[in-house]
Amino acid sequence: PTLAATMPNRSEVLLVEDDVATRDWLAATLAEQPDLHLAQACGTVAEALDWLQSGGAADIVLTDLGLPDGSGLDVIRAAARRPGCDTLVLSIFGDESNVLAAIDAGASGYLLKDGSLDSIREHLSCLKNGGSPLSPRIARTLIRRTRRPEAQVPSPGVGALLTDREHDVLSGIGKGFSYAEVAAALDVSTNTVRTHVRRIYDKLSVNSRTEALYEYNRRMVEQG
Repeated sequence: PTLAATMPNRSEVLLVEDDVATRDWLAATLAEQPDLHLAQACGTVAEALDWLQSGGAADIVLTDLGLPDGSGLDVIRAAARRPGCDTLVLSIFGDESNVLAAIDAGASGYLLKDGSLDSIREHLSCLKNGGSPLSPRIARTLIRRTRRPEAQVPSPGVGALLTDREHDVLSGIGKGFSYAEVAAALDVSTNTVRTHVRRIYDKLSVNSRTEALYEYNRRMVEQG
């Protein structure tokens, strides 16, 4: 049998990174993972889009934002149109505008090239299991955007949509804590946290923690 046949859960990865040293290091890291396969490595937006448009199949896209011929946002949007394809941003840009633009384009996670890549194996495992890997600084950026008013009294709209406990759970997972860690902090079971997360996703009409943080923030901004 072929390798693909013996690895039914193997994920195909498209890597988009213009820095040769970083691209080679990531490619070598992916090669060490039996459940991942580097399908293609590109150094520009054009190369990535050409590969995708020519029939290239990817379950995961790892992309930088600042590329020689344009923005990685175009790669994220192209990947988002493919069912079951998750995108993880790897970037030096940690400002709010870039983070929110990437999430809005369809990114499932966002890592800074500041040491966060040292744990890339764990981040990829999180992504494959339906999570949204975030560098600590990115998580703090999103949490600041979702923080309730100083009085901590929910205002009409999304603030009142979530219960106090749901706010606590959203804050915890937004900071990158696991369900078990949030459960321990709130002195509840992990299953209870999962139930709260499902309710949060239902109320905000989202499917991931990154989308939940972004949607919560967007509604808070709209309601003023």
